[in-house]
Amino acid sequence: MLDITTNPNDRLYFNQQPKDLAPSTFPANSDLLKPAIDPLNIPGYSAESSLTNPTASSFDQQAQIADFIVANAGAGFSFPASDRVTGDVADDQLKPQSESAIANADPLTGMISASQLNFADPGNSISTARNIFGVQNGSISLTDFVGLGDRDDFYRFDINTKSNFNLRLDGLRADADVRLIQDRNRNGVFDFGETIDYSLESGTVPDVINVSNLAPGTYYVQVYSFLGSSTNYNLNLSATSIPELNIPTPSGPFNSNYGYGLVNANAAVSSTLNSSIPFPALPDLGGTNWALDVINAPEVWNQNITGNGIVVAVVDTGVDYTHPDLDDNIWRNSGEIAGNGIDDDRNGYIDDIRGWDFVASDNNPMDMSFNGHGTHIAGAIAAERNDFGITGVAPNAKIMPVRVLPAFGSGEWNNVAAGIRYAADNGANVINLSILGDELIPSNLVNNAIQYANNKGSVVFMAAGNSGDIQPVYPARNADSLGIAVGSIDVRGRMADNSNRAGFRPLDYLVAPGVEIVSTTPDEDYEVRSGTSMATPQVAGVAALVLNANPTLTPAQVEYILTTTANRNGLTG
Repeated sequence: MLDITTNPNDRLYFNQQPKDLAPSTFPANSDLLKPAIDPLNIPGYSAESSLTNPTASSFDQQAQIADFIVANAGAGFSFPASDRVTGDVADDQLKPQSESAIANADPLTGMISASQLNFADPGNSISTARNIFGVQNGSISLTDFVGLGDRDDFYRFDINTKSNFNLRLDGLRADADVRLIQDRNRNGVFDFGETIDYSLESGTVPDVINVSNLAPGTYYVQVYSFLGSSTNYNLNLSATSIPELNIPTPSGPFNSNYGYGLVNANAAVSSTLNSSIPFPALPDLGGTNWALDVINAPEVWNQNITGNGIVVAVVDTGVDYTHPDLDDNIWRNSGEIAGNGIDDDRNGYIDDIRGWDFVASDNNPMDMSFNGHGTHIAGAIAAERNDFGITGVAPNAKIMPVRVLPAFGSGEWNNVAAGIRYAADNGANVINLSILGDELIPSNLVNNAIQYANNKGSVVFMAAGNSGDIQPVYPARNADSLGIAVGSIDVRGRMADNSNRAGFRPLDYLVAPGVEIVSTTPDEDYEVRSGTSMATPQVAGVAALVLNANPTLTPAQVEYILTTTANRNGLTG
């Protein structure tokens, strides 16, 4: 498990640690299990370690300068720009907004605002974005122009409840594109990594953005011309609130040591398939496979459920994707053409064939750490089921390597947050965070990234920590609302001495084997490691099995299944 520390700028420093364990909890309705519902402590740097605790910085709310404000629009309204061009007019005759016939007049309303008196090109940046109201539970239609002299238009709107967001850009006479943005650091500038979604259709084909479960917050839409082409456009925005699911607390008492208990793959998957009877028990594999026996993974494999089709992101020190026990289970970005130097899938990362390295800012997420932390975690999740080495909990799942920690295991929170968002944006069903932060102070960057991943449908698993504290460190402490925290037990069901416990405030906390776990390490090797970093991938692997059984489950449903089917028998503090 890695330990993280942040300075006032919310930058993270963290190390790896040797023992980890995690608990988890989440409530839900039995109906949530039915398909019908839509819904890294290394003493001397061994397995894991922790550095100075980070201090998350807080940012004052940005003072938003409004270009114009649209009154509440109700179900829908539209209004034209004063410089809208109609008919068969040549591109060189199209007028940019700055040349509007009415001096200083807003091109959409014809009215003069204070911001227009202060800015020569209102609406051409986030800081001067035009405010619009009525997107929430309404439909807003705008018409305007982008092109020579006025390449960008920015619009600002708020979402008050979790919503399904829809955008359409049409009425084009030349190529224009659109982005949905969130100014996460609130600096009034569109920075790298702040794109929520985008559409880059060619020519006059309409651009469409649909985002499910968009979290409450302030967002921006950028309409921009392609290579200076000039065109009018119609922009329609709407956001429909999503009713909150009434998810009950998991059955059974919450234990301040082990939370809701030991993750149970057999019970979890059989429950996912609406079976009240677990799969038939199998003889123990024994030896180095003891952890698989404890969590009842072989019984699930016997049902041909092995994680097929599920992507698990390992956000860590990278992964040795050439390891012979992992190479066939490494995620491949089907939208990229290797080595052509082009961002083929337009996700902002060039040639990210097998993930991304946020430390070196390149497309080679190879594990170059001195203890192979990320590779060890990857093996526990999805080492291949072959005739040598080990077998992961979900031996047919795919591993997405995302490197956010350098060789010594310390790094920055912004890289971790970027890695989480990358994983979610690129289809990770499960995200493993064997990373430790401050005992008390959370990172706003990482918190927001986990929320973002959850909204995108990624289930997040976080190591509880290796300081032997009574409660998890961040980000695992977020499991009161998002994801699952994981603690560590040994082969006899005892909580590891240095594993952080669940605490007295109920949260999604589970335990899993995390003491003397054998797994893959770089250079075709295998090593024994201990820590909550090693326990977390056991639970992440079970989640992959659950999603293999029912890929339509939401993160909340997966968390509910895992916590309500956990085994509390035989565990000791």
